[in-house]
Amino acid sequence: MVKRNRGVIRKEKVIVDGEEIELDTFDAKVILGSGKELESIEELLKEEEIEKEIQNALRKIEAIAERYPDREKDIWYCYEVGKVLQFVDNKGFSDRRRLIWQRMAFDLRPDLFNRTKKDAKESKRYPEFMYHLGKQSKKNVGRATFNQWREIVKFKEINKDQDKEFLEQILTICEREGLSRQRIKKLRESKYSFSGEGDSR
Repeated sequence: MVKRNRGVIRKEKVIVDGEEIELDTFDAKVILGSGKELESIEELLKEEEIEKEIQNALRKIEAIAERYPDREKDIWYCYEVGKVLQFVDNKGFSDRRRLIWQRMAFDLRPDLFNRTKKDAKESKRYPEFMYHLGKQSKKNVGRATFNQWREIVKFKEINKDQDKEFLEQILTICEREGLSRQRIKKLRESKYSFSGEGDSR
């Protein structure tokens, strides 16, 4: 079994008196006599700090959710939540962000991320989308639909300052032609340049 060096608090199923229950557990473990006790305690404190930030973010997202009763596929709900999710960068947790997404969208509040509690791996995708959307300017968000943005944020180039022209090209075509999600996906996969031809939806 590979030891996880960096983690978060997470739900784990344990058997107590023959009954299976879920408990919050730390990923970090202090093993006496290992010579790494101090390191492990520091990691426990870090996981506790992350958990506090997660709970704080969830309170903010709950307040946002109250304003969006029909939030499924609502681009503005996703954008506002994405702004909150920037805490992973602001607090220096970006290396653990997918674990944080799982904690938030699988362990704690799948309802805030338009998901029922299904698969832990799948649960990370929606917060990741929101997180990338939250990096965009508000002006640009309204230039493409929910489904278009689901594909656009997968372009790694769009968050790099030197590739703002690339994003501008995509958004201009989305506005002008109603670029389909499928075509954006094909363009991304094949790295075609935009020709400005009509979209064959």
